[in-house]
Amino acid sequence: MRYVLAALIIFMVVASGCIANNEGTSTVSPSSSSKTFTPPMTKYDVLKEGQERPVVEGLNAFTFDLYRELSAKGGNIFFSPYSVEVALAMAYEGANGSTREEMGKVLHLPGDDEARWTGFRYLILSLNPSNGPYVLSTANALWMQRGYPVNERYLWIIREFYLGDVRNVDFVKNPDGAAEEINRWAEEQTMGRIKDLVPKGALNEYTRLVITNAIYFRANWSSRFDPRDTANESFTLASGEKITVPMMHQRGTFNYTENDELQALEMPYEGGLLSMLIILPRDNSPSGIEGKLTPEFIRELRKGMMPELVDVTVPKFRFEASYSLKMPLIDMGMREAFSGRANFSGITDVERLFISDVIHKTFISVAENGTEAAAATAVIIEAASAPGEEPEYKVFKADHPFLFLIVDRETGAVLFMGRLMDPRG
Repeated sequence: MRYVLAALIIFMVVASGCIANNEGTSTVSPSSSSKTFTPPMTKYDVLKEGQERPVVEGLNAFTFDLYRELSAKGGNIFFSPYSVEVALAMAYEGANGSTREEMGKVLHLPGDDEARWTGFRYLILSLNPSNGPYVLSTANALWMQRGYPVNERYLWIIREFYLGDVRNVDFVKNPDGAAEEINRWAEEQTMGRIKDLVPKGALNEYTRLVITNAIYFRANWSSRFDPRDTANESFTLASGEKITVPMMHQRGTFNYTENDELQALEMPYEGGLLSMLIILPRDNSPSGIEGKLTPEFIRELRKGMMPELVDVTVPKFRFEASYSLKMPLIDMGMREAFSGRANFSGITDVERLFISDVIHKTFISVAENGTEAAAATAVIIEAASAPGEEPEYKVFKADHPFLFLIVDRETGAVLFMGRLMDPRG
């Protein structure tokens, strides 16, 4: 368990979320599924520690790939790779062909179904402790167009392994109402920190499904800062400009390491299972370290840390961020899933679907007593005839004589028939 949680708290990404185990609480009706499916006899309730490792290794690799994309624009960054990975993994479960191959490669997902399914199930369950000195919860939900024929096998995977709640909404007749319901869910799951996850106009009559993940985290430091020691002090920006911000201070024993390029400090939260790893470059810019960020780099850095007496000074900070991840994911290689060529036939075979956008919103607050963080992700899936996707047109050019019929569509009866030889009469 310690490995699972610690692996997620890397490079100051102390993201978090809310997922209650909602198995058996689906609001979807039997008529909303297609293709009868009998679940296998295998029982997945007995989970062994270590089953999550292939999934966690993939998650961590995805973390730094996505970080490199988001960091290109500069400025503050805060995101939950867990939230994005889980939401997109649920979409991956319905993908086939080259769409599935691209998504699996970008997300670094285990190709073996059993390994991936049991890995995510174990990870999700482990991140939702029933009691403890901190609050950590995650939640998954699948929002379906009411009456839409989704394959039963796909719904079984979402419920069984992602512990997802399946809900019916009406995107066709009331897309704004559906967005309000999804946003209300995200706000509730993140204790009010993530609001308006799905922006106005993001859903329309072509929307068929929205896949959401929410994560919430709140914990106190094992060794808290005394607010009386907080003072306004200088903070140097990458440009060299100096600004004044509240800086927190304390002295204590912390895991620590340093080299010619950086200093690294690990600050645990109460309970000892979660921590924040702070990586401080020797100069004002983190660009030199960013180029080296990999799961192996972090693993070796942590191996080299030893308990040391440390005089700690860190700023208080609090900010929110919002991302459309469509272009970053396309740049990372997930191209087909966002195009009219996407293959999500594992979800339904009644029409072609594609991902129109992946929206990610985050919140973090770091203060004397501890950290509060939240994130939510929405994967919006539409019918391929949606605006922005050029449909393939058949050519019909009546520029020569033709026959015509007037038919009763209900009975099929031909009421009139004609032939046009010369439109001039």
